[in-house]
Amino acid sequence: MSILDAIKKKPRGLPVIPWLVVPLLGLFILVYPIRVLFASDLSTARSAFALGGAALFAGVFLWLMLTRKPLQLVTAEPSEVLKVRVAIAFLAVLAGALGFGVGPEWRMLFFYHINAAAGIMLPKRDAYVTIAAIAILTLVAGASTGFWWLAAPAIAIGLWSTTFVGQVAAVAQLKAAREELARLAVSEERLRFARDLHDLLGHSLSLITLKSELAERLLPETPENRKAIEEVRGLQGVARGALKEVREAVSGYRRPSLDEELAGACAMLEAAGISCRARKEVESLPGNTEGILTWVVREGATNVVRHSRAKRCDIRLTRTGGRVRAEVRDDGSGLRERRADDGVGGSGLAGLAERVRASGGQFEAGPLPGGGFGLRVMLPLGEDDSAGTAGWARSGVGASEGAE
Repeated sequence: MSILDAIKKKPRGLPVIPWLVVPLLGLFILVYPIRVLFASDLSTARSAFALGGAALFAGVFLWLMLTRKPLQLVTAEPSEVLKVRVAIAFLAVLAGALGFGVGPEWRMLFFYHINAAAGIMLPKRDAYVTIAAIAILTLVAGASTGFWWLAAPAIAIGLWSTTFVGQVAAVAQLKAAREELARLAVSEERLRFARDLHDLLGHSLSLITLKSELAERLLPETPENRKAIEEVRGLQGVARGALKEVREAVSGYRRPSLDEELAGACAMLEAAGISCRARKEVESLPGNTEGILTWVVREGATNVVRHSRAKRCDIRLTRTGGRVRAEVRDDGSGLRERRADDGVGGSGLAGLAERVRASGGQFEAGPLPGGGFGLRVMLPLGEDDSAGTAGWARSGVGASEGAE
């Protein structure tokens, strides 16, 4: 599914300002414990350990924040996830060694650096666990010094970091969904243009062909009319050729691939935050049948995105004997509420139902017993013929034009 892969692999990073501010602020905060170190009378060995540890901590922190991508924003390989987790664990161990081996002022590394790194870089579940652990550590360590209240701002910093990255991920998903919807809108406009092209030019060219044939029959076969008859026959050939070219152009505009439509539907659903599972258990199909199934997939996915408020959507195409079955099911509630009194729903589904029944198929759409909404279509596997192009042109567009 090339479209879905393209959206998943599209790089998503933090905005430039936060991407720079978080590491720079971390270096600025690191100045405080270093100043305390120089003002203290620690031994040379402990001072060297503190400075070396601070330099190592800053290097790993900058490497993590500037070269790695937040795991909430990308689909990372297990090795990449492991690198981030090991880096944060190393920072936590190093901060603990400095905080409990040099002085309490170094414990602030947990307060900001580990908090921000965990909240921004780790997946949500790991980030929440790390933030909770830091809050408990801050509470316990501050009980003896009276600074236990720092647990509250520690939690606030961690949750802000996690929420901020979550918002960036949501914006990226919305942007990808908007781009996919724009692509679908362009595709629908192309289909509308194809229909109008066939309806206008196809009718006119067919009429010209018929009129020229009638004119040929009305002209008597005389030497004086021979030139006129040849010109009329030439006109018939031009009209037939033009009609054939129009139908070929319409076919090219109007016959989207079923595989491409499945990929596009999954991409649109994934971009909208809806998990999609598509299964195609059918191979070659007649052109008209594949065209209708293509619109079933598009119409079903479009309605799931616009109305369902679902978390998961299943698309399945199966073949049983001489019939093919298409199902689009979701676990949402929006379609159920919106269409509780109308089994077919919006004009897009109504147009799709008319086209399915006109092809001798069965159409069902409505709430599912266990919750969610289901769209089910059963079509006979008819033979594909040379008139398929014209049939598609006359009846193959309407589903998405009226989709709500």
